[in-house]
Amino acid sequence: MSNGPYGQIACRCGTVSLLVCGSPLGCGRDVGDEPVTFWPLDAIQVGGGADELAISPDGRGGDSWVCGRCDERLLYAHDEAGLAVLVGDPEDAGDTASALTLALQRRLEALGYRVLPR
Repeated sequence: MSNGPYGQIACRCGTVSLLVCGSPLGCGRDVGDEPVTFWPLDAIQVGGGADELAISPDGRGGDSWVCGRCDERLLYAHDEAGLAVLVGDPEDAGDTASALTLALQRRLEALGYRVLPR
């Protein structure tokens, strides 16, 4: 992780937390029309509760990272693309231009995400 801007997200019970560093690559909507942000997978690390973090195949070619206590999904990781999808719209996302390549945008759309233009 770099020494740049960072944020922390946690599950609803507070057991598992993740640190994200830098800026998102872009924003979008999931199949339920919830806001999501797209991040480089290497910009994310477990900040706490690693022993309660459950990582399991998602069925779409990636993995879901879920809190083992409250069962909240924190992110969807796609190792092949080096990409993580987090639920929510970070405060700084409006200031960043989309850094997603056309190939990554197409891959995300094939997974059911709608990539929003910036």
